[in-house]
Amino acid sequence: MTYNLPADYTIFAEEQKRTPNATWIMKPCNAAQGKGIFLVNKLAQLKKWAPNAKKSSSNSDGTSNGPPSYIISRYVDNPLLVGGKKFDLRLYVLVTCFRPLRVYLYLHGFARFCR
Repeated sequence: MTYNLPADYTIFAEEQKRTPNATWIMKPCNAAQGKGIFLVNKLAQLKKWAPNAKKSSSNSDGTSNGPPSYIISRYVDNPLLVGGKKFDLRLYVLVTCFRPLRVYLYLHGFARFCR
C-alpha cells in the first residue's frame, strides 16, 4: 500500500485507521540516500511532516510549486535479504503494444545492495 501525500492524505488516513498496528515509512519525493525518511505508526506522528507540508517551496524564478510531496508506504517488517542485506532490482522493459501484448525485457538489469 503506497500513497502520495499530501494529495492522498484522506485515503491514507482511512487505511491507517483500518490497520492501526501497521508501521508506515515516509520518504520525501525530492531526496535521495535515505535523507528525510522516517517511520510512523499513528496519524499524530505526521505532525513531524505537517509543518513542512504547509510551506511552499519556491522555484528560482520566485514561483511556488506547492507543498513538498512524500510517498508513504506500508513498512515491510521482515524483508527478503540476500547475504543479510536489503536490496532492490532494476529491470527495464519496453511495452510497444497492448493488443496483442508485446513486451521487451532489456537483458542488463542490475541489483543494488545496502551496506
